[in-house]
Amino acid sequence: MRYRPPIIQVGLTRSEAEETRARYLRINPGAQVTIDSQPDNPQLKTLIALLPWRHINAVKEPGFVGYRGWRA
Repeated sequence: MRYRPPIIQVGLTRSEAEETRARYLRINPGAQVTIDSQPDNPQLKTLIALLPWRHINAVKEPGFVGYRGWRA
């Protein structure tokens, strides 16, 4: 499966990282989202999201949940 370039968010709290992870997985169940601790400050988290590449026809399907902002 092809993935888009990773989305990396640095400096999140634990609750922010978990909420963001849940949002990515809700929008795209095929996403791979990991949460890592930062080496210099373990209380802050780094979120890395890999979203699968979707063909434009799959995005335009009526039942597709994510990417609704792309409609013109």
